[in-house]
Amino acid sequence: MYGVIFDIDLPTLVIALSVIAAAGVQFLLCRKSQRTVVKLLPAVVFALCAAVFFVLSAAVNGWDGLGYLFFGLLSAGLIFVCGIAWAVCAIIAKNK
Repeated sequence: MYGVIFDIDLPTLVIALSVIAAAGVQFLLCRKSQRTVVKLLPAVVFALCAAVFFVLSAAVNGWDGLGYLFFGLLSAGLIFVCGIAWAVCAIIAKNK
């Protein structure tokens, strides 16, 4: 108890690492790629995942539906993170 400085649980760590990874990949693709299709790839993948998880959460009964809803909301949040990375790239490109 005395040696523990931070007490971070696993779901918080998974969400934080997925946000950092999604923003990093999207930012890297925006900076290095010239094609818009490649730049949109992470957002499209997250949109498909969110749609599948939302459909599964409505179709499944019990606690499994709540778990699918969690992953659907996480995927929807990662779409928002990709949009933030797009905005940062646009601001950087405009200021050059």
